Amino acid sequence: MGDKDRRNGRHRVTVDLLRELAASLDALTNAASPHAGLNRTDMRALDIINMQQGLTAGQLAGRLKLTTGAITGVLDRLERAGHARRTHDHEDRRRVVVQPTPEAKRFGSVVFRQLGEELDQLLCSYSEHDRDLIDEFLRSVTTLVSQRADELSR
Repeated sequence: MGDKDRRNGRHRVTVDLLRELAASLDALTNAASPHAGLNRTDMRALDIINMQQGLTAGQLAGRLKLTTGAITGVLDRLERAGHARRTHDHEDRRRVVVQPTPEAKRFGSVVFRQLGEELDQLLCSYSEHDRDLIDEFLRSVTTLVSQRADELSR
């Protein structure tokens, strides 16, 4: 087996591990959804809202690759469940900003706290240099996946 074949085989292992990670994250979303009384899309939206600490409905729709009509339904369900609220932007009152509620933060803490602690422990086992490489790799993968999603959404 030549160097190119070994490299391609090694790359395939990494790509397959990323696909396994995506499947595991989907499974986690599926398992957590009933605890929040939400569906998978609503859970993904809630996760994005929690990470961003406020974004417009249009920005959220763009991140999820949903239409503005579909995102309205998502936000309606999140508000009814007490996980999000829509407020007017302080700088431009015409813009509506979506923010997580304290209930959303509590829910995330209860459901994901243990995983967060375990991930912290795992990351502590790597050197700072290794963590920088991991971060760079994950940012690059996220960019590539987002670009492909954008291409498929057109």
